Amino acid sequence: MRRGVANFGRPVLALVLAVVASLSTACATVKPMFAASGDYAAYRRYRLAPSYGERLGAGWSYLRDQPDGEFHDEVERWFSPAEAQFFAEAGRTPGGALAYLKLMPDGPHATEEATFLRAFELEKIEAPLREKRALDEARKKADVARKALGDAIEVWTRRALTITTWGAPLAKLDQVDRAVSDALTESPKAKCTSEACTKILYFTYAVPDASPPQDRVVPLVVRLELTEGVVVAMTITAPKGGFSWWLEGSEARGVDPFDVAQRNEALMRAKNRVEGIARAAANGSTCETHEDAAARTIVCGRLQTTIEADPNGDDIVRIVGVPSPP
Repeated sequence: MRRGVANFGRPVLALVLAVVASLSTACATVKPMFAASGDYAAYRRYRLAPSYGERLGAGWSYLRDQPDGEFHDEVERWFSPAEAQFFAEAGRTPGGALAYLKLMPDGPHATEEATFLRAFELEKIEAPLREKRALDEARKKADVARKALGDAIEVWTRRALTITTWGAPLAKLDQVDRAVSDALTESPKAKCTSEACTKILYFTYAVPDASPPQDRVVPLVVRLELTEGVVVAMTITAPKGGFSWWLEGSEARGVDPFDVAQRNEALMRAKNRVEGIARAAANGSTCETHEDAAARTIVCGRLQTTIEADPNGDDIVRIVGVPSPP
């Protein structure tokens, strides 16, 4: 009898042990049965998300809404490095930032992405304005550079016409005509000999309409002439047809120095502009104009201003002062 019972009990015991073992093995798979329904539903959306981006969004929603959820640690282990990589790689571009905010409007880097997008949109507005301002500024500088040669010729003509110490030693010019003296000593400083004080200025501007682009470098030589140590004249020389470059700069159009019509126009414009300065400086004194094929001379009181094209190719403005009687 006991043997029968014993024989019957062994298969029952084996079955029980097998059921217990299967329950232990299946513990992870039946875990959702013990999780709250909302927790599991959120986790399921994360696990079944059809795309990488949607999984990021679902993962963030789970971590945000289920801080004590059964699957919190599992989701966080995947989400944290995935979100950091997405932010670092895609989230630093406008498209990536938009995608980030669409997937995770309040995600770990949402504030930074929103700031990035605002800055990007603002830059889209400001960049063209900044570029336009820079272009306008460049054009202004180009205009100034082109006109600088002519401005310098006019300025030095005016300065020469203000000199009152004609026929006096150079030292007296330093004492009386300080504006001229100071201008001669400004950088680049004039170099003086027994015959003259000479100052050379260089002007560079872009040649208008040149293709390929090129710059024009034009020197201007200001020479205060001395005879036996006294001041007798000032010569302002634009070498090698410099009046043509004066016209080119002031008009902002290319000038062909070998074009006879353009060269004549340049000479005539220079003569007219310098004569206007000479007459304006006369302060009511009577002025006479004398002109021949080579030069125009304007005599106003004790000042004589000559504008000429030198046969060697230099263009010259020369102001000669007659000393006041003792």
